[in-house]
Order: sequence, then structure tokens, then C-alpha cells
Amino acid sequence: MLAFTPNVPPCTADMLTLSTDAGDGDLNGMSHAGTWLVLTNKSGHACTVPGQPTVSLKDAKGIALQAVRKAPVGMHPGPAVVPVRLEPGASARASLRWVSGDVYDNGKCVDAAKVEVRFGKQVLSAGLSGHLCGEGAKAAEFEQSPLMRAG
Repeated sequence: MLAFTPNVPPCTADMLTLSTDAGDGDLNGMSHAGTWLVLTNKSGHACTVPGQPTVSLKDAKGIALQAVRKAPVGMHPGPAVVPVRLEPGASARASLRWVSGDVYDNGKCVDAAKVEVRFGKQVLSAGLSGHLCGEGAKAAEFEQSPLMRAG
């Protein structure tokens, strides 16, 4: 991974593409599912993205789901995550993982059709097929790793 350098400007949404990658089931397991979020620099210039962008999930109608990022255990508000530098054509990825089985007493499940990634005023979206389940009246939770250079 290239170190963060302050003279490299932030990426704008028009410089990037967002895609999801099931990774041949890498993030799936017993009552769990997930996907990789992949940001790719399609511009001809290096730029930086926040290492922990804000992720939200939406249903097929584009309505935000009651699904929130689960805070890492023992890290409040969390570790410092540095921006990731993306050279032209380079990608960074983060994992999203959630409970996909209705395993809770009085559980509630929601279906995601789209994922949005925000950093500042920049917004990127991609299709996503996810069935997320949560406990009782609480929002479903997902784990999100920091972005890391892919490949």
C-alpha cells in the first residue's frame, strides 16, 4: 500500500467507480453473508479516498434501510483510519458482512438492493443483493472493514 501523501487531492465521484464483488462467497458462512465494495480510480490522476467512508443500504425503491454499521468491539469511537491513495486504474476494497439468517427471537429482516458510499459531498452507488437480519426492534447491523488497496 502506498503511504498517504498530503499533496494528492481527494477523489471526486466522477473519478471513481463503485462495484460489489461477492468474491466467490468469501464472506458467506453459517447465517452470514457479505460482499466486497470496490472503488476504482478511472481517472488519469492519483487521488485519495477516506479509509472508512460512510455506507448506507437502500431497498429496491431507493428508500434507506434500517441497517447500520456495527462499531468494532473495544474501539470507541474506533481506530484512526488514514486515507487510501489510488493511482490511475488502481482499486481499493472494503468488506461488508451481515447476519443473513433470521436467527434472533423476534428478529426482523430487510432486503438491500443498492449500496451507497459517501465521503464528504461525494456519493457513489452500486447494485447489491443482500438479506440482512437484526434483533427485535433494533436496526440490522453490518460489519465494515477499512478500505485497503486491492491487488
